[in-house]
Amino acid sequence: RSSQVTVSNWMTNKVVSIGPDEPLFAGLEQMAEQQIRHVMVLEDGHLRGILSNRDVVRATLANPERRLDLHGTTVAQVMTPTPLHTVMAGESLAKAAEAFLYHKVNALPVIDGAGGVQGILTSEDVLRAVFLAEAPIRRPDL
Repeated sequence: RSSQVTVSNWMTNKVVSIGPDEPLFAGLEQMAEQQIRHVMVLEDGHLRGILSNRDVVRATLANPERRLDLHGTTVAQVMTPTPLHTVMAGESLAKAAEAFLYHKVNALPVIDGAGGVQGILTSEDVLRAVFLAEAPIRRPDL
């Protein structure tokens, strides 16, 4: 059952991060290089926000010219700032899935009791967990 499986079983421990004053281009470059859709925004080790591809699209559409200066726009100008919806490593995967559904987010920073970032849990991680738990013997073509 998913209520017995915790976030720590499925989260990604490797935190890809960027500073809030960095150019947006640097964040997009990290996403492309790491093949990810979310980058944690950290300042002095503290979570300040999260930058997602959705944030970039939203900022582009909000601009009357439908353009963004990727080198002149900072991460802080585009990111979703704290407070963010977060999850703790020991919480159930079901509780995290509930946060994805109700808050309409696709990634949750995983934090410890002191607010430090331990990793990230994405909706893709939850889908993978459900698939592997429920799938019959996996076909070679999947």
